[in-house]
Amino acid sequence: MGHFHYARHFAVLAAAAIVLFLLSHWDLLSDSLIASFALNGALHACAVVFALRAPQSNLRKCAFIAIAAALSVFTLYVGIIGLVLFAVVPGNERLYITLGLCSVVGAITYGSLLRIFWLRQFSSRFILAMALLCLLATTLAFFVRAYADFLGGWWLTAVWWFAFSGGLWLFDTHPDAFSRSKYNSTGRGTAP
Repeated sequence: MGHFHYARHFAVLAAAAIVLFLLSHWDLLSDSLIASFALNGALHACAVVFALRAPQSNLRKCAFIAIAAALSVFTLYVGIIGLVLFAVVPGNERLYITLGLCSVVGAITYGSLLRIFWLRQFSSRFILAMALLCLLATTLAFFVRAYADFLGGWWLTAVWWFAFSGGLWLFDTHPDAFSRSKYNSTGRGTAP
């Protein structure tokens, strides 16, 4: 069953992706990366808060959204530091490495925030798996964006959101995903 109403969560996430597309299309957030990253974190956090199954206090919900926005801005600074640290790497490769670093750091910090606020029993293994899923999704999205000029920064954010939320759905609704023989076969007691 999970801790969230996932149909509602993905619907709100789709609406937020449309908002991001419109904001980037109208160049409303092109001047401020800090505001853009904070908005990205807050929008996904709102989608999580609106999808909660158990009632929570408004103060707790607002604190979650504010911290998620701050973590998103932190990820921006990780990216800036990554660009400097990987300065010896050629252009495109450096962008892929930095994007991957930001994707993984964002997924781990945000997954940990979810664990602290709403999913106490969520294992570190699940958070790392979600980080890997986000890494793969954003790398593919960045590759696609290189060949499609109409895709802007909103595209990378939306792909990361849906990859993270897809992993959240999988591991929240199937907490035994790593222990099931279907996914982690040890070879004992299974027919060939």
